[in-house]
Parts: sequence; structure tokens; C-alpha cells
Amino acid sequence: MKITREDLPQREVVLNIEVEADDLVPYMHRAYQRVVQRVNVPGFRKGKAPRAILERYVGHEALLDEAVDFLVPELVERAVQQEQIEQGGIPSVEVVQKDPITLKATVPLAPKVSLDAYRDIRVEPEAVEVVAEEVETTLQRLRSELALWEPVERPIAEGDQATLDVRALVGKREVANQKSVVYSVALDNPNPVPGFAQALVGARAEERKEFTLPVPDDYVDSKLAGGECMFQVAVHQVKEKHLPELNDEFAKGVGEGFDTLEALELQVRTDIRTQKERDVRLRYQEKVMEELVARTKLELSPLLVEHEASHLLADEQEALKRQQVSMENYLKSAGRSEEQHVEEARAAATQRLTRTYALLQVAVMEGLSAAPDDVDTEIKALVDRAGSQASAMQRSLETAEGRESLGRAVLNRKVMDRLMQIARGENPGTGDAAPQEAAQDENPGGTQDAGTTR
Repeated sequence: MKITREDLPQREVVLNIEVEADDLVPYMHRAYQRVVQRVNVPGFRKGKAPRAILERYVGHEALLDEAVDFLVPELVERAVQQEQIEQGGIPSVEVVQKDPITLKATVPLAPKVSLDAYRDIRVEPEAVEVVAEEVETTLQRLRSELALWEPVERPIAEGDQATLDVRALVGKREVANQKSVVYSVALDNPNPVPGFAQALVGARAEERKEFTLPVPDDYVDSKLAGGECMFQVAVHQVKEKHLPELNDEFAKGVGEGFDTLEALELQVRTDIRTQKERDVRLRYQEKVMEELVARTKLELSPLLVEHEASHLLADEQEALKRQQVSMENYLKSAGRSEEQHVEEARAAATQRLTRTYALLQVAVMEGLSAAPDDVDTEIKALVDRAGSQASAMQRSLETAEGRESLGRAVLNRKVMDRLMQIARGENPGTGDAAPQEAAQDENPGGTQDAGTTR
């Protein structure tokens, strides 16, 4: 094959590939082998027609199209290797002509990453403190969760629980008719429409109420949205919540039980601190990451951005599908056009790629890696926590794809730990980082071509 190369300014290379006759021969043979198995040629059993007969029957063009399907990925890959291109993503390939077959492959190069003095990053850690009010709030929530509902002989009040028959009409059309519904009379309860709970306050058991409420414009049933709904309600029973006393007996009924209220309070305080420390760590990571991104310059192929943006949009489409929401309705509710949405996806893709390659660059400069033993340790930890799904998880994680994905996660965690050490002004130590200090001195700009992420 004949190759001409053009280097573009935005980290892309265009390869014009002319397929010569000798290159085409094996692909035409493979095309014949595939087509002959699915085409019935009169006078021959399926799969037995000679190539010349088959080609006359289906046409040379059809066989050539089949051959192109085989040759495009293989010849483009061979051309990339021959030109010693450090490929950063999937090439975009166009069949320019078929006589002779000429391909135009636009190959995204690995991004060029420049880090500006990332070891000067400093972020003040956030203190973690648990105050008495937080412990009290949690204890009150536990009281509410363990409270008993008991019938009362009084009108409905906020916070009660009522058993109701509910009939709803829009105009003369009945849209609901439910019996013995257990309803939470919380004033912020928006069901079935806002204002329903407020309308019940003051009603007594065995009383009937009739009232009309507006249906919100954004109501889930568009046929009812913006109209008015008349409710006919029969109240059967009113219950109020009786909170248990905060004492040792209460503590014994929480979870697996605590010997004393003091022991429960200690555990609550510990749990709050653990959650706060987790939240503080995540916020700290994000601040450090923002500092790193601010010090990162990335020369990036537009093809890589489009590829990443397409992944983001596909993931979003799948999430909406699970929620039974169409993209059209989602964009309408968000007040965005499709063009705006795609542009936002490109911006998010650029941000994600910048973060990814910045971390990869730090890994190189700090001498960090995810060894097979690290991945084995991660797999064991995940499998140990999987319970009855342990065997299925083990099989999934032990695939090449699973190990590669875990390897990326392990490496990212190592890099973030190192960056947080740097940000706190701690000495990251010697060991595997020491040789990279010299490498950074030799390359003060911290510039390197990073590899592909997908």
C-alpha cells in the first residue's frame, strides 16, 4: 500500500492510504468466503459456488464492499504502525474511492500534557468537628423511626397519619378512586397534588370532606396538568406518632442493640465523624484536582473530544431510558436545545480528558503504577465484600477488561493520595518517587505525550 502523511496542528495526523492490487487479494478471498456462506447461487449448494460464479451472481461491487469491511481496520492499523504514530484514540476513516481503493484516516495523537509546578500545590485541610446538636438530631431521627403510630380521638394535625377513601374528579371524569389509603399528613407532601395535606388538617375520623385544588402545570399526567381537581375524601382513622423515651431501653432496640444510651450516643458520634471525614476527604480531593487542572495545559485532538462526548451522551441516554424519560422531554424540561446539549457534552468531555491526562502525567512524573499485585489485592477486597455474588464478581473482575479498569482505578487512587500529600505540604517520601524528581528537573515544563484512556 502507498501512504502519504499530513500532520495537522491539533494533534491529528491524516494518512491517505492507497490499497494496491496485491494488498487487496487476501481481503477479496475473505470476502468470497463470507458471502458464499449466505448466498444461494442456483445450481450450487450453499457455500460451494466457485468464486468466479459467485462474483458474477452478486456482482464485483458487492464482493468489493465486503472486502473493504475487512481491510479498513487492518490496513489503517498497519499504516499507523508503519508511520510510528503514537495513537491516542480511534481513527476516523473515510473510503475516498474504490478504484483503486483509497482511504483517508484521521488519527488522533496522544494528548500533549504540560504541568506547571504541580508540586507547589497547597490546599489547607478542612477541620472535622462533631457538635452536640448533630448527635441530638440523629438521636431524634432514630426516635422517629422507632416510634409507634397510635389512634387518637381528635382532628387531623400536621404530622399525623390518616386512613382515607379518596375519589378524584376532573370535570365529570373520575381520575382516581382508592380505598383505605394510609396517608402521611406532612405539609410538604406534594401527593396527590400540592395542598392536599393542608386540606385534611382539622378533619375528624368518620368525617367526609370535599374540596377542589389546582393541578400543577408540570403534573406527570399532561392531560390533567393546569386544570382543577375535585377531591371527595372519607376519613376513617387518625393516628399520631408516639416517640419512645431516650433511655437505655431505647438504645437496646436500635440496630443490633446497645447496652446503654451512652454507648449509642458514642456510636452515633463516631458514625457522624466517619461520614464527615469521608465528605471532607472528597471535597479536599476535588479542590486539589481543581488546582491540578488549573496548572494543566492539554493539546488535544478534536476527535478525542467527540469520542468522549459521544460516550457521555450515550450514558445519559441510557440513564434516561431507565427512568422512562425521552431525551426530547428532558431537554424541554431543562430549557436547552439539542445543539446546546451537545456543546455542553463537549465541554464536559474536555474537562474529563484534562483531569484524566493530568493524573496520568503525575503518575509518570511521580513514578507511580498499578502492579498486578495491586490489582489482585483490589479484586480480593471487592470479592470479599460481595457476599452471595462473590463468584460472579470474581469472574467479571478477572477478565482483561475488568483488570484494566481496576488498574486505572488503583492508579488514580495512588496519584490522588500523592497529590494530597503534596497539597498538605507533606514530604511524599523517597522510594519509587525519587527517580522521577530527576526526570522532572530534566523536563521542567512537565510535558509529555500521554497514552490513550479508552
